[in-house]
Amino acid sequence: MIASAGTLGPDLPEDEHAAAIARHWLDRYGIVARDWWRRERPPVSWRAIYRELKRMEYRGDVRRGYFVSGLGGAQFALPDAVEQLRAVRDDTSAPVVVIAAGDPANPYSLPRSPLAPKTGHDPLLRPRGAGAVLVTRRGVVMLAAEGRGRRITLAADLADADLLAAVRALVEYLARGGPAHRRRQATTLETIDGVAAISSPRAGVLRELGFRHGGLGLDYP
Repeated sequence: MIASAGTLGPDLPEDEHAAAIARHWLDRYGIVARDWWRRERPPVSWRAIYRELKRMEYRGDVRRGYFVSGLGGAQFALPDAVEQLRAVRDDTSAPVVVIAAGDPANPYSLPRSPLAPKTGHDPLLRPRGAGAVLVTRRGVVMLAAEGRGRRITLAADLADADLLAAVRALVEYLARGGPAHRRRQATTLETIDGVAAISSPRAGVLRELGFRHGGLGLDYP
């Protein structure tokens, strides 16, 4: 059995195991907080991981502070990650980024913090189902898509120019992967913010990207 002792290699002492997890999270996220432990529940206590992060801080490998609003408690960050956060915050030309909702690097799926709703289901931050994606810029969610592009939810007061950029990025994302991949994607956008896409006040903006009035909604270009 894969769970048998030694199957995945020799058991590490707790401090070595905790240090390996801390380094893995730093490589993946750039910033580590207790929220990662709450989500991933590794077989090592947060206390042990925190202790290793403190050791890294004393060595000058990481910084401790409050870098991301909403993440709980002390946060530890790689120096480069802090500088990148600052650069993105001030970069008005930052690119649009599309990320799968199920991607382990997706911070919006955290169970707590303003990054994700504390109660209820927010389709903008936590879209459901296979093929759900988030479209972001400068760390802010602009658009969420469910049903492999059949339903989209927009951020409140999203400007037309930002909507164009977000949907263009979504279309490019859905089109990647070759013909077999594209056959699994939606060919029609059915709803926008829960309203039939053809009746949405934003439908005119999407037509600028080549969306056309179809039988059930707006057909993708």
